[in-house]
Amino acid sequence: MNGEAAFRRYADFDAILNSIYCAIFIVHTDGRAVYRNGAADELKAELGVTEDELIGALEAQIDVVHGQGRFAVAVEGGMIICHLLPWTQAGQRQGSIIVAHISGKERCSAQELDNVIDVLEEIDAILEVVADGIVVADKNGVIIRVNKALETTFGIKRRDVLGRSMEILDREHSVCGELVRKMNEDPKRIVVSGTYKQKELLCTGAPIFDRQHRLKTIVISIQDMSALNTLRKKLEEQRLYTKSYMREISLFNGSGGPIVAHSPAMKKILHLVHVVADVESVVLITGESGTGKEVVVNEIYHTSRRKDKPFIKINCGAIPDTLFESELFGYESGAFTGARRQGKVGFFELANKGTLLLDEVGELSLAAQVKLLRVIQEKEVQRIGAAKPVKVDVRLIAATNKDLWSMVCQGTFRQDLYYRLNVIHIHIPPLRERREDIIPLVNYFLKYFNEKYGKEKEISPELYRFLMRQDWPGNIRELENAVETMIVLPSENKLTPSHFVGKGTGEDSGAAVKVQRLVPWKRAVEEMEKELLTQAYREYRSTRAMAKALEIDQSTVVRKMKKWGVGSHEKDKNDAI
Repeated sequence: MNGEAAFRRYADFDAILNSIYCAIFIVHTDGRAVYRNGAADELKAELGVTEDELIGALEAQIDVVHGQGRFAVAVEGGMIICHLLPWTQAGQRQGSIIVAHISGKERCSAQELDNVIDVLEEIDAILEVVADGIVVADKNGVIIRVNKALETTFGIKRRDVLGRSMEILDREHSVCGELVRKMNEDPKRIVVSGTYKQKELLCTGAPIFDRQHRLKTIVISIQDMSALNTLRKKLEEQRLYTKSYMREISLFNGSGGPIVAHSPAMKKILHLVHVVADVESVVLITGESGTGKEVVVNEIYHTSRRKDKPFIKINCGAIPDTLFESELFGYESGAFTGARRQGKVGFFELANKGTLLLDEVGELSLAAQVKLLRVIQEKEVQRIGAAKPVKVDVRLIAATNKDLWSMVCQGTFRQDLYYRLNVIHIHIPPLRERREDIIPLVNYFLKYFNEKYGKEKEISPELYRFLMRQDWPGNIRELENAVETMIVLPSENKLTPSHFVGKGTGEDSGAAVKVQRLVPWKRAVEEMEKELLTQAYREYRSTRAMAKALEIDQSTVVRKMKKWGVGSHEKDKNDAI
């Protein structure tokens, strides 16, 4: 039995529905009206449409079969207010029940008023949560509605502006009044900018028309651009801070620059680096000062299984013997006079589960070597003043510019420690033995310093050939300094051999110090000190080694370096090999 026959059996139910003023249609899931009451026939007659035309008009704007809710639907002949309800049997939806009437019909005005109230409440809720300030005015500029965001933007209360002219918002160069004037002259969407109490405002005006297409009301959306600009500025600052922090972390972790491997020797080293990165063996990296040992260390770390674990670097030449044990192994509270109350964690414990670089390991005294050897053998450290040792899991990498085996033969480096460190040996050849890497390195530093100093320098073919012929005793560090100097000093953008400042630019007179012009004695001494420290720093990178070469105290080297700023610029550069 179909739905239509089922409804016709209930004569009493039909009589009840016919007594209702509103039109009622029951629509099956196939879109057919299986029932309509008497008011429904009156509605069709009043609109001058057939039942199919009426249902079709509703269906064109709402989902009659599956939807539900209260709607105002425009149809030919008028506006229909309809309430759509699900028709269910045994928990299954069979279609919909439509309760409808023509808008404005007195006997259904209560239902229509409820619908209007619901719509107004929804509009109010939407306006209050919008971030932009909203002001609605009539065509004469009298304010009839504002939202909370507008109160915040202008620092006002709505009770003080409702019913007032838009000009009340025009103090201090606002543009709301200007929008009203323009839209009365040419009613169309307008966007203007202005200020209010030092706030930058972007105002968008939209006209609302009545049925005769006459301007009725004006809706203005106001964005506080100063707040957006402040937020944008903060985001940019945060981005710069983040970039700075990441760069500092990169420098702290020693991520450094790329490994430039164009020469066969460096390609072989790069392959070896990636092989040893996957194992836990101790690695010894040797090579002259400035060849890029630390960058090889960084590559091993960043491609290893411990890349997300701590990476601690120790410059062995910078730690005095008296502090070696406390710095590397730490100490307990009150272990000695001057000790921190809370004690100190040593470098080995800080590097636990991670990687520890022993840079300039050849600078260690024999006493320090003994202490280091025990940690490597036992894989445990004991803080000064502690009752028992602590196990540590550390991947060791050692680096030096010295010939450790020669030191073993001379008795200045322990043989047993040498074999503990020299498990996998990577020797980085000097730049003069891998000239294929010179041009790629020059291009890398050229790009880096051009970006750093905002330059657009270019290197001529003649300068490329000239740089290839140099011996570069300071290796990559010397090459880097030479490129930086050529980027900074010359005013020309095209660089030639004449712009090169280095050992190869002058004639060698055999003198260690050359006098080119007369200067005051004090200034000459100061310049000589700075140049000697700079040269020593390029060669040795260790204050202890520098002091030995210059035959002065290490404390003097440290004090003079701080005075002349020698080495401080290295914090602003990435190394590359």
